[in-house]
Amino acid sequence: MFENIIGQQETIAVLRGELAHDELPRASLFFGPAYAGKLSTALEVARVLTCQEGHAAWSCECRSCALQKELAHPHTVLMGSRYFEVEIAASAGALLRSRRTATQYLFLRAVRKLTRRFDAAITDPDDTRMKGAPEKVAKVEELLAEIEPGRELPEERALGDLLEQAVSACVQLGGHLRGDGIAVGQVRRLSSWAHVTASGSRKVAIIENVDRMQDSARNALLKLLEEPPAAVSLILLSTRRAAIIPTIISRLRPYSFGQRSAQEEKEVMEKIFREETPSAGSLRGFFLAWKEINPEKLSVLSRKYLDLVTAADARSVDILAELAELFPDRRGSRERSPKEAVGSFLEELTFRFHDRLRGGDTAIETLEQWTSAVKEALVRIETYNMSPQAVVESLFHQMRAAAGRGGTV
Repeated sequence: MFENIIGQQETIAVLRGELAHDELPRASLFFGPAYAGKLSTALEVARVLTCQEGHAAWSCECRSCALQKELAHPHTVLMGSRYFEVEIAASAGALLRSRRTATQYLFLRAVRKLTRRFDAAITDPDDTRMKGAPEKVAKVEELLAEIEPGRELPEERALGDLLEQAVSACVQLGGHLRGDGIAVGQVRRLSSWAHVTASGSRKVAIIENVDRMQDSARNALLKLLEEPPAAVSLILLSTRRAAIIPTIISRLRPYSFGQRSAQEEKEVMEKIFREETPSAGSLRGFFLAWKEINPEKLSVLSRKYLDLVTAADARSVDILAELAELFPDRRGSRERSPKEAVGSFLEELTFRFHDRLRGGDTAIETLEQWTSAVKEALVRIETYNMSPQAVVESLFHQMRAAAGRGGTV
């Protein structure tokens, strides 16, 4: 078990021991930075828990393990937001470069991380955003059937056309997902699903970015966490443990996922995404490139932004015009929102804070206020769907005030 996970040896060792002795808690929290392998590990836990043979080796050929590898097991559900479009595009690229069963699984799983969010068992029938989604899921699955593992792949050009259609269909499907990830109706449906006994199998619910849920959804989840059914395992994932309300944290056993080493990240790019000579220096840079965001440009803009924050007079500078360079143009059939680009920009700012702390350029108290302001800005964008432009402008004023600078932009 866990043969497919790169890095995180300490956490994997703990999980392996708990699973071997049937000591895994009914509610867990996997927390740590993006691209650390949290979801891959949670999916592997689900496979181990439902394995019909008991040993749960990655080579296990039981029906349950086969379904889990294809992310098609009916007793495992996925909820929450994710960087679906980028991961699907990167997986399609890997399949084009390396026509192997492993990359067929990679693409299949990347797509089903999206489509499984629309399972009837956890979809709120009263959510108007879901109108038309089932038909789009069916279209995606129809395309997947042409390249599923074990099937002979079409020739290169036909495969490229097929993957382009699939990626485009996924982009359209992703438009049905909520900005805040999970609605209260979904959590209530999850609770109903959890309380229905599964014949001869455990049930596993995996919820990503649980920190982005709104109050009503959090309260509904809290009720489920207070007394989860014995045959159900709830695995919550987050990059921001501190943003999860204490009453939820108190009901979870935490598992920490650290930043992978540079060598481990290179191994992920080489072995998982089939990049023979990775041009990106990190997984974050790899995925930023798939978002059509230049990591170097992002770094330059973040440094310039901080210089303007601390400048004596920034009234003549149009910050939003500078940030507009980060906003991707049209792709596929929809207009891309600047939300994703601004989220990456705010994340980049926090890295620059670390630089200033190491260099002693900014007081610790100021950096703490800046960090708090950036976290608040992320919540406003990701949870409350506020205008990214307005949030960045407000953040600029907050940071200048914390730095003891006045003026406007």
